[in-house]
Amino acid sequence: MKLPADLAAVAQVLPHQRGVLAKADLQTLLAEPHPTAFVRRVQALERAGAIRRFVRGFYVGPEFDLPTLSQRLAPDSYVTGHTVLARELIVGPRADRQVIAAKVGRARTYRSLGYEVRHLSLAPHLHFGIRSIDGVRFADAEKATLDTLYFHLRGHRQPFDVHGDLALERLDRRRLRKYLRHYRNPKFVTFAGETLGLLLRMRVGLGKLADALE
Repeated sequence: MKLPADLAAVAQVLPHQRGVLAKADLQTLLAEPHPTAFVRRVQALERAGAIRRFVRGFYVGPEFDLPTLSQRLAPDSYVTGHTVLARELIVGPRADRQVIAAKVGRARTYRSLGYEVRHLSLAPHLHFGIRSIDGVRFADAEKATLDTLYFHLRGHRQPFDVHGDLALERLDRRRLRKYLRHYRNPKFVTFAGETLGLLLRMRVGLGKLADALE
């Protein structure tokens, strides 16, 4: 019976993978050449409670890191929104069972096991202000703030008041102004400028000027 050895192997590797295993990881770990036998061994691990299927092709252990799972689901995405804002103390505590990320391409939401991973679509030219923390791509505080306002304007409501709950004193205003120059939508630039209390005059689009209020 291979279950005891499989349980030991999974228990050893899960901490290094932050509790997230792709099907390919399990195939390498179990080294089972027969597809039917591989499925049976994975199902045995699930019945034993060692792993749980999150979505097709991805499994999680009893404890797992949600941002890591988000990154594994979409390697080119980056975590943003209230997940980052809470980490940086820009807003209050976040929902531990939800993570927001941005990526190029079609938006997608994954819901499973009482958790939610939301991947929102963002144009390629707006992918900046990103840093890697333990192998997971996160927006910095200023970019996460602008992403939050950007998605809010597009109808994605936030679990806090964007007009009153942001700790603006913790943000780098110079960096916010620099980042805002990447946006081509005058409506958003004005909205962000008003909400963040910025005073700037910047170019948007092809030679057009938009004024964000003080």
